Amino acid sequence: MKLSVAHTFEPGIISRLSAFPSVYEVYGKLRSDPIGGGRSSYTLRSNSWNTVREAVKEAHAHGIEYNYLINAATLNGLEQTRAGQKTIRKLLDTIALCGVDAVTVSLPYLLRLVKTHYPQLKVRVGVFALIDNVRKAIEWEDMGADTLCLSSIALNRDFDTLAALKEATSCALQLIVNASCLPGCTHELTHMNMLSTSSQSSSKLKGYCLDYCVMHCSQKRLTYPINYIRSIWIRPEDLHMYEELGYTNFKIVERSCPGDLLISRVAAYEKRSFEGNLLALVAPVAQIKKEQKTPLWQRLRMIATMAKPWHIKLSSLLAMKKYGEAIIMHDYTKENALVYIENKDLDGFLKGLKDIRCTTLNCKRCSYCQEWAQKTVHYNAPERERILKMGNALDEGLLQGSLW
Repeated sequence: MKLSVAHTFEPGIISRLSAFPSVYEVYGKLRSDPIGGGRSSYTLRSNSWNTVREAVKEAHAHGIEYNYLINAATLNGLEQTRAGQKTIRKLLDTIALCGVDAVTVSLPYLLRLVKTHYPQLKVRVGVFALIDNVRKAIEWEDMGADTLCLSSIALNRDFDTLAALKEATSCALQLIVNASCLPGCTHELTHMNMLSTSSQSSSKLKGYCLDYCVMHCSQKRLTYPINYIRSIWIRPEDLHMYEELGYTNFKIVERSCPGDLLISRVAAYEKRSFEGNLLALVAPVAQIKKEQKTPLWQRLRMIATMAKPWHIKLSSLLAMKKYGEAIIMHDYTKENALVYIENKDLDGFLKGLKDIRCTTLNCKRCSYCQEWAQKTVHYNAPERERILKMGNALDEGLLQGSLW
């Protein structure tokens, strides 16, 4: 098993990760750069090219590779002008000079550009490329991709297609194990573009991001418990089901994860076992509040980024802030968690899902996930109702335009 793990730029995190033999790579980037990545800048720790270079040196000292992300879903036309071309090449030159081992891209143009001018760099293709079938995977491999991170939303529960992809390709194939997105998510493309733009230094919004996609998905989970079970996570205990198909390269998120929580996630997957709340492994994380040990200056920077009264009413931003703090858990214990799902209670769930060939079924006619949800998903009922009311009010304001 090989693990590619988020680099949070928290001091000492690479050294702590090096204690796990399965960690072969860390991935990270500047909070913002001209190309951008897959997380809004305001949720991430401050860094600089100097801290990137030092991180690369530290990783190499521990025998770990460093993967720099240029994985935005769109360049917003940057590549179509002379000035944009210079900007892209200057960024790639700087990345290469930092001594990184690989870059992650989501756009074919960037893959071809890197392979042409920076042959020393390995190229990973990120999940934003939406690789969800054999033909698409072969096209990326033919362009020179060294690793393909497959669409977790489309494929983490589709064992037939995973088997076909492994048979059809010779490059490395990677799966994200601890994402909690909903299968068939209608907001997928919207969210990818939103996150990409909000991490691009050239964006006119300067990092501002009203992430209504997260609001929508969190409301769906809180309203219908089945969506916690439907989500596309892979438990540590179920890794063997993918290894039997030939998959050995797994990715652990998030770059905005507090260090202790990230280490516990890596430990669980390396051990292939976890006792406690499943959501401690797979729930979305963004360091946005004091309880997560988020530095004061990071919280102040978030306020400065988002407090744009010429874009949106400050009262609406405050309401969004309160909602975000409510749905991003920091206490996963049975006594205090908003939602509690005992991980060990899900033993056998994924095997049953594979046997019934879930991706070919109509969920409205299948009760499998619903039955498991009724047994395993436990809410803090009063808190759930409070947050649902908050979310419903925000959603109404979003549609009626009163937020702005």
